[in-house]
Amino acid sequence: MEARTGGTPRGAGWMLFAATLFLILGIFNVIDGIVALAKDNHFAGDQLFFGDLTLWGIILLAIGGIQLLASFQLYSGRGQILGIFLLALNLVAQLFFLPVYPFWSVIVMVIDGFAIYGLTVYGEHFEGL
Repeated sequence: MEARTGGTPRGAGWMLFAATLFLILGIFNVIDGIVALAKDNHFAGDQLFFGDLTLWGIILLAIGGIQLLASFQLYSGRGQILGIFLLALNLVAQLFFLPVYPFWSVIVMVIDGFAIYGLTVYGEHFEGL
């Protein structure tokens, strides 16, 4: 790690930003999962590629719960590969969830992209793989 003046390693802010985005995405997915399970009229469940809102509620709850647990690893400087995998998985899940709530899915997919960027570009801040 190359230190800049002031002792802060280059890219440390991106690493913290990515970990924070990861935590927020976990919270968003848990909320989306709960709303989908409640079959809120806010979602257009008949527009799904496959499955129903109950299935997608469970999927989003599972992804969100794992993201919440894994975010603490990112804050401690570990779990880079797990984080990237979960972000990519969430991006694909949101792609399938896109017809149900397009605006929100696109926002979450963009946040996934920023978090993946933060975890990959400055990966030297993480302990091993």
